[in-house]
Amino acid sequence: MLIKKYILKRMEGNSAEEINSRDNLEDKKEVLLNALNFFVHARISQTPLNRLMALDAFRLLRQDAPEKKEIIQELDALQSDEGTWKKGHEHYVPTTAQALSFYKYNESTPQRSLEPFLATIDTWDKTVAHNERYQPGNYWGGLWGYVGSYVALGQKPPWAEIFIKEVHERFNEWSLDNHQRSHVIDSLRQLQEPIPQPEQLIKLILEQQMPDGQWTAAHWNAPLPQTAFGIGILKILQKQNSPGVNDAINRGLKFIDQCFKTIQYKGKEYGGYAMEPDHPYPDPLATLLAIAAQLHPEELEELLGYYNQNAL
Repeated sequence: MLIKKYILKRMEGNSAEEINSRDNLEDKKEVLLNALNFFVHARISQTPLNRLMALDAFRLLRQDAPEKKEIIQELDALQSDEGTWKKGHEHYVPTTAQALSFYKYNESTPQRSLEPFLATIDTWDKTVAHNERYQPGNYWGGLWGYVGSYVALGQKPPWAEIFIKEVHERFNEWSLDNHQRSHVIDSLRQLQEPIPQPEQLIKLILEQQMPDGQWTAAHWNAPLPQTAFGIGILKILQKQNSPGVNDAINRGLKFIDQCFKTIQYKGKEYGGYAMEPDHPYPDPLATLLAIAAQLHPEELEELLGYYNQNAL
């Protein structure tokens, strides 16, 4: 809805809007960059998380994000006294992990130290209590933010061994939900740890794919993000050569392609991904995840810096 709101506000009654779809990521690149530039220029009206998603999409397209100096200054100004972003708000730790990743990729350092925040999550018990307070109903997805914050700072969480132990012991909990398992697996990849029971995970993911190619989740059930998560996990695990994996990935990608929308405005075309096929306007988070789903997992991990975490 963001690009709709900003563009329609500027159209001043002009009805020159036209929506359609395209076929592959390379063909979409020019219009994707148009939309991403638009999102960045209109960033003050967006949530910090959506701003960061648009910026990360440039990275995945191997393009420099515009206005990086100004953006870093804005992020510095938004940083709390404990070093986090959106302190005290629900989901603020994953937002912080995303911000720290942006600084790291741009070889910059936040204005304030994260030490005050890290002191509040330096044991497993503290981390679990903090996560339950600020991530209700999103236990494993929330923990991804804590892992990601440490890793973006070049550190391994002091409770990493307990986290990994819980991942193995509670496999039957997180493995059943598409959203939760995607964050567990991404956390393990950041920590450079093996993924448990890959064959069972593949079996569950294939069984849970819907007839139209999408995946769903128990709580946050946005169709494109959940489908991007399903594709991403299968791409990581497909070296197991399980039957049906490539077919499932292709059906998921066809569903994602239905979510690609473009808008014509004043002779320029803007393109991005909506949260679901029936939504006509691009969204920054959906656009980032759709791009990620179309990359090879090794290329994605290279771009995200997972292969260059020597401090771990």
